[in-house]
Amino acid sequence: MDPDPRWRRLGWFVGIWAASVAALAVVAYGLRALLHP
Repeated sequence: MDPDPRWRRLGWFVGIWAASVAALAVVAYGLRALLHP
């Protein structure tokens, strides 16, 4: 009983988007910490 491929594709899209947003937040926090100690 595999899920609908559309749902799997949407899940991958949401997962990659969330990971990219999290990575951007980490980079932004790191730059902020370096520039304003």
